[in-house]
Formats: sequence, structure tokens, C-alpha cells
Amino acid sequence: MKTKNALNVSGGNPAGAEIHVGDRISVRVSKSGKPSASYPEGCIGANLAKRNYVKYLVERYNHHREADARFGRNDRFHYAVLFKNIESKFKAPTYFIPEARFAELVDFLHQRIDNTILGRVNGKRSLPNYESFDEHVMQHTGSAANVIGGAAVGQAATAG
Repeated sequence: MKTKNALNVSGGNPAGAEIHVGDRISVRVSKSGKPSASYPEGCIGANLAKRNYVKYLVERYNHHREADARFGRNDRFHYAVLFKNIESKFKAPTYFIPEARFAELVDFLHQRIDNTILGRVNGKRSLPNYESFDEHVMQHTGSAANVIGGAAVGQAATAG
């Protein structure tokens, strides 16, 4: 004889389990995403503009290192090595470095970018390897303000 009101739970974590009740009812409970951990006040990660600029510089460094392969550099490139180098120099994970040391971190990243093969070639040609912090902030906050301002102007013109 088959049991009708049996409860069967599969999965080790009840939050991500699939629950079968009886023959026909199946309830699936999905895992909710973890709330993103915020960075402590006073560190680079807590300041959106500084965090984005550091992220931008890391991406520029990765781009320059990838380009080094076209110039004949044969050693393997590991993306995580830069973060490990930052952590060993600053004694903290990249985005947990105090804001007071932001300029020092930026100088470190600028030197790393400038020391790549592509960075040296660009230096000889007087081509910039990266934007300054002020240029980066103005470009990203200015473009958002233009879009918002443009939408507001367009709405005002159609309403009048």
C-alpha cells in the first residue's frame, strides 16, 4: 500500500531543497542570494568612485598583459597574481585598503601598467596607458548626468 501523505526532502540544505508531498504536490524552494557584504567605512571599497577606478586600472593592467603575448612574452599570465601582489604589499585585500593609501595604490598600479611591454611602447609613442582618477570620475559621472539631463530636457520640451 502506498503512503499518501509522505514528506520527502532531498538536498542537504533546506533552503535549496526540493520537497515532495504525496504523489502530486512538488514544492521547490530556491536559495536566495546572499546579501552583498558591504565594505567597512574608510576603505577603498566603500567609496564607489575609488573602487571603480581601481577596478578600471586592474582591467587596464590585464589588457596590457594580454597584449604582451603579441610582443613575444611567453610566460603564463595569471589574473589573480596582481591581487596577491597588492595584498602582500599593502597587507590587506585590494578593496579593504584604507582610503588614506589610495594614492599609493594608484601609483603602484600605474607603475605595473607602465612596466608592461605595451605600456613601455605606448610611453615611447607618448600614448596614455590609462586615464587619471579625475578624468575617470568626470567621464563616468558626467555621462550619467548628460543622459539624465538630456531625458529631463526632452521631457520638458514635449510637455511644453
